[in-house]
Amino acid sequence: MRAIHWFRNDLRLRDNTALAAAARQAEAVLPLFVLDDRLLRGPGAGAARVRFLLDCLRRLSADLEAAGCPLLVRRGRPEREIPRLLAETGAGLLCFNQDESPFARARDARVTAAAGKAGARVLACKDRVVFDASEIRSAGGSGYVVYTPYRKAWYARLRELPRPESRPRLRPFPGAPASLAIPDAAQLGFGGEALELPAGGEAAARRRLDAFLDGPAVDYAAARDRPDRAGTSRLSPYLRFGALSARTCVVRAVAAARERRAAAAGLYKWVDQLAWRDFYHAILREHPHVLRRNQRRELDALRWEDDEQGFAAWCQGRTGYPIVDAGMRELARTGWMHNRVRMIVASFLTKDLLIDWRRGERFFFQQLVDGDPANNNGGWQWAASTGTDSQPYFRIFNPTSQARRFDPEGTYVRRWLPELARLDPRRIHTPWEAPLDAPDYPAPIVDHAERRVLALERFEAARAAARSA
Repeated sequence: MRAIHWFRNDLRLRDNTALAAAARQAEAVLPLFVLDDRLLRGPGAGAARVRFLLDCLRRLSADLEAAGCPLLVRRGRPEREIPRLLAETGAGLLCFNQDESPFARARDARVTAAAGKAGARVLACKDRVVFDASEIRSAGGSGYVVYTPYRKAWYARLRELPRPESRPRLRPFPGAPASLAIPDAAQLGFGGEALELPAGGEAAARRRLDAFLDGPAVDYAAARDRPDRAGTSRLSPYLRFGALSARTCVVRAVAAARERRAAAAGLYKWVDQLAWRDFYHAILREHPHVLRRNQRRELDALRWEDDEQGFAAWCQGRTGYPIVDAGMRELARTGWMHNRVRMIVASFLTKDLLIDWRRGERFFFQQLVDGDPANNNGGWQWAASTGTDSQPYFRIFNPTSQARRFDPEGTYVRRWLPELARLDPRRIHTPWEAPLDAPDYPAPIVDHAERRVLALERFEAARAAARSA
């Protein structure tokens, strides 16, 4: 029997569940990637993510070529291209790794039905997460909607985690069809934006993981909230496209914690972030409406501001709050933003500007190199207090106090806001106190103290309306 392995968000050879299964079960494997314009050129597509994807794809293609099993590239809708390819090649098995977004699940159902009509067996594997929604359940059998009990159940299953799959031995597919060339970003409609992106691919991902485990991981618990330090793994783009598996990350981190007790606190704090990732994927799987509506339906009556000028200033990094503007300019330049800063800028949009979280979520998804529907939505609803977070709605980040706490010398702000570079640490986060020293920097577009009061009033009104409904 011959098999087709359909690569999607699993652009690697090692520890790839479906690819390993295809190699075990078939006498020959045809690796396939389908360029789907709905994802590459649709309204949510962004230059950073598309460029990084294409880089990962080129490097995967080189790895497969070296293994003697070249990648086949097609362009179109997978539900049309894959059945044609099954008929063309006579392959009897289609393998792929599952995804949790509503779009992916609907597409995969269509592909599975079409493959069955073509006479092929379909094998869909769990691979994108460490544990999927069906594996982490409450005592009553339901899924969790609060992270803390989910985390406890998630850690209880770690002893059951299988060892990562090794790199499979792939036997080439005889008479494989001709492949399309992998396009560059310009061919897909993305211009020459000056983006600072990391190198893509499996080898780069593993080098970054090694460097993190050998260095910053030991101080991760303390340094992870400091955007002025290189204290995080920066692995999120690789996890987004599966150049590295979350399973490999957890297994490596747990092993390192056992070997190096002094580093255990930092390593397990990092593993917590992978548990959060699984949690948000489980939420999306069981509550797909969160992509369109509040998870906490009692806040549906919340009144948002229609503030186009405020939204534009936020997008451009011109709000007058340095930590917010530095984060937005980092995002524009690199397609990435430090997680603490993501929380600050999201809180500013939803609690200071009182702009609907869905606008921020859409903007981030378009800009982020690691943009993922589950994680992006979970983070935004957490910041807006409309999601699964058990903390009350009156958690409102003060951008100035957050900046002083997590960027005390202004190192991060100076990097992304050169117009403030000459300000000393006492003024770097409050440039409005020394306007003559920063003439090119805007004044704050809102007063945080006033907006905090207004935000509390809006949330309290929405809750009252829900109680009386």
